[in-house]
Amino acid sequence: MKEKKKARKLSERAQAMAEQIAFQSVISNTFVFCMERGLLCRVLLKDERWTQRRIWRVLSVGREYVYCMHADQFRYAGFEVHRLDDVAAVSPAPELTEHYHLMKVDLPENIPSLDLDSIESALETIVPMDHLVLLGHIGQQEETSSLYMGHLEKLGKKKISLRELDAQELAWSPQPVKMPYEDLDFLVFGTPALQAFEQLAMSYEAFIRSLNESLTLPPDTEDFDVGTDLLEGPSEDTIDLDEFTELMSSPDSLPLDEEAEE
Repeated sequence: MKEKKKARKLSERAQAMAEQIAFQSVISNTFVFCMERGLLCRVLLKDERWTQRRIWRVLSVGREYVYCMHADQFRYAGFEVHRLDDVAAVSPAPELTEHYHLMKVDLPENIPSLDLDSIESALETIVPMDHLVLLGHIGQQEETSSLYMGHLEKLGKKKISLRELDAQELAWSPQPVKMPYEDLDFLVFGTPALQAFEQLAMSYEAFIRSLNESLTLPPDTEDFDVGTDLLEGPSEDTIDLDEFTELMSSPDSLPLDEEAEE
């Protein structure tokens, strides 16, 4: 009886794996179909709703990732790399492709060519560009997901090093953030939003630098210490406390200056 239950579970797992492989094959083949024919496609990611379908122009398809341009409001708005496993649905959009053609929306020049054999090989091309990138991990729950924005600094054997930019404070992290390659589910770069963030961060950084320089004391300013006289003991001008009390109690005995006497 136990052997039958075990065999049933193995059969169910094998069937689920076969269905997953078949589904990934359909997703991958659809992307290849759209890429070869220059068609735009509508894409739905697993972590998004049906009303959030994206429009992509597929550039290349690898074993695990797809590289595309995001199409938005009759323009191409940056580049994206996503795991094929994170795609819930994809369908060609020939009618939308025709609209882009009629609107004379041309592909941008100098499209980066990424090697999608692995995410490491794709990042090797992006690092020298020194682009502000958006990357992260999609977890089973929102708490387990992560999102980072910054500059790629170094590619290690198992992890990447990212100089993170805080979008709210417009401040760069003092220490680089490290993220394993296996946790990279998506990568976005070259979008108008990221370019605007980068220009804003650079302008803000230059403003803070100039402000600090303007507040710096001139080089010929003499330094001084506050409160050192208290450590040197009483000065020659110190009067006796009893004498001061007696003088204050009898105003007539207070010395007057020469102008007051005249």
